[in-house]
Amino acid sequence: MSLRAFHIVFVIVTIALSLYVALWGIREFSEERNFGALGLGLLFAATAVALMIYGKKVFVKLRDLP
Repeated sequence: MSLRAFHIVFVIVTIALSLYVALWGIREFSEERNFGALGLGLLFAATAVALMIYGKKVFVKLRDLP
């Protein structure tokens, strides 16, 4: 597996895991009213969005490399 392919797979897996933790935190808040879980969920939701933006920029950049 090339470094390019590994990077793309790693970003996709990291986005999926970030979304999972975000949903877990939000669900935990709705059941337990734990504001720490809500903060964690919102933090990981923002991380997932940032990783999506990063992934798009890197994918465009890596596409142009030989």
